[in-house]
Amino acid sequence: MENRTGRALSRVQPEAFPGSPSNAVEILAWLGAVPTAPYHEDRIADRVVGFALGLGLEVSDDADGNVFVWHRGARSSGTSRRPLIVSAHMDHPAIEVISTEPLVGHLLGSIRADSFSTPVPVRFFNPDNSDDPRGVREVAGCVLGAFELDGVADARVGLHLAASGALAAGAFGVFDTGPVALDEETGLLYLTAADDLAGCAITLAWLARSAAAGVDLDVCGAFTRAEEVGLVGVAALVRRRGLPEDAMVISIEASRALPGAELGLGPVIRVGDAATTFHPEGDAVLRAARDRIRGRDADFRVQRQLMSGGICEATAYVVAGYTTGAVCVPLGNYHNQTPDGGIGAEYVHVDDVDMCTTLLVEAGVVMSEGFSWPNDDRSSRRIADRPDVQLRRLRDSGVRISGPDA
Repeated sequence: MENRTGRALSRVQPEAFPGSPSNAVEILAWLGAVPTAPYHEDRIADRVVGFALGLGLEVSDDADGNVFVWHRGARSSGTSRRPLIVSAHMDHPAIEVISTEPLVGHLLGSIRADSFSTPVPVRFFNPDNSDDPRGVREVAGCVLGAFELDGVADARVGLHLAASGALAAGAFGVFDTGPVALDEETGLLYLTAADDLAGCAITLAWLARSAAAGVDLDVCGAFTRAEEVGLVGVAALVRRRGLPEDAMVISIEASRALPGAELGLGPVIRVGDAATTFHPEGDAVLRAARDRIRGRDADFRVQRQLMSGGICEATAYVVAGYTTGAVCVPLGNYHNQTPDGGIGAEYVHVDDVDMCTTLLVEAGVVMSEGFSWPNDDRSSRRIADRPDVQLRRLRDSGVRISGPDA
C-alpha cells in the first residue's frame, strides 16, 4: 500500500469500520454517528481513512485536507483506461461559535433563518484538551433564535445560543436530531447529516466493491471539505489541478427530493444543477451502466433529472474543464429543514443508497471495457445512424431553392 501523508492526514486518527465494507447503508449509519461541519470534518476523515486502510487501499491528501482513496485496478493489470473519480463532501450545515459573551454563533451552510423560530437542540463540540482523543468536549445546548449577519465570509445568519457549559470561540455545533435510526417499514434511514455522508458512504462501498470485483480500472474516491459554504474544498482542489486531467469525475450528493427524483424510486442520474448542465459523456456512461444492470435485473430502479434545488460539486469540475457527470440519492428534510418550518433529521431511502452503489460499480466496468462516447452511446448512435432510406426520402421530398446538386 502506498500512502502519501500530507498536513491533514498527519492529524488523522483512523477508525476501523466494524461492518461489511460493501454495504453502503451500514457505512452510512457508521459515518452518521459522528459530528461534522464545514472546516470541522476531522471525525469523518478519521473514518474514511480507517475504512480505506482496512482494505489496503491507497490513501493520500492535499494541503487543504481533501482526502483521496485509490484502488489502482488498471495499474495492476497494465491497462491504460482513463480513471474514474467519484467526489463526495464530508461536511454538512452546522453552527460555529463566534462570541462567548454574549453566546452567539453563525450558520455554516444554507438554512432558512425562520427555521429557528422555536428553540432547536444542539450538540456542541468544544476544544478544551479534555480526555477525548481529539481534546474535544461535548456540551449540550440550543439555538434560541436567528438574526441577519453581515460582513462574514462564510455565513449570513447569526444565532443566539445557550449551552450547559462553557464554550470557546471556534467551537462547532450540530443539530441534535437523535441517533441514526432506520424505519424498517418505510425503508427510510434518519440521521442529522445525510447530505453528504450518504455520498461518502456510497463512495466507500463503491471502492470496496470495485476492488473486490477486480474492476480493471483506476478508481478514486475524492472526499472534499467545506462544500456547504461555497464549494471551498473542491474549488481549492481544481485550482491546483489536483486530479488527473483525463479523469472522468462523477459528483455524488444527497439532494433535495423533487418531482421526478423521489425517495425509494432509485438513485438519480443528475444531468445538471441550479447553475450548470454537466458533460454528455458522463451522462452516457451512467446511462450505459443503468441499461446493462436493467438487462439482468428488470426491477433495478434509476431516475434521471436536472436537480435544480442547489449547486453541487459537479459544477466546479465542469468549470475547471473535467469530463463530469453526477448522481444523487433523493433527500428528505433537506438541510434539516422540516415541512412545518422547524429542524429535524434528514432521511434517505436505503434502496436508493444500495442501488446507487451498484450503478457506480457498473459505471466503472463500462469504462474498463473501453466505452467511447458518442460511438458507444446508444442514444447518440440512433441519431447518427439514420437509415439510408430515410435520408433518401428526406432529400427527394424537400423543397429546393438551389440546384439539385447543391
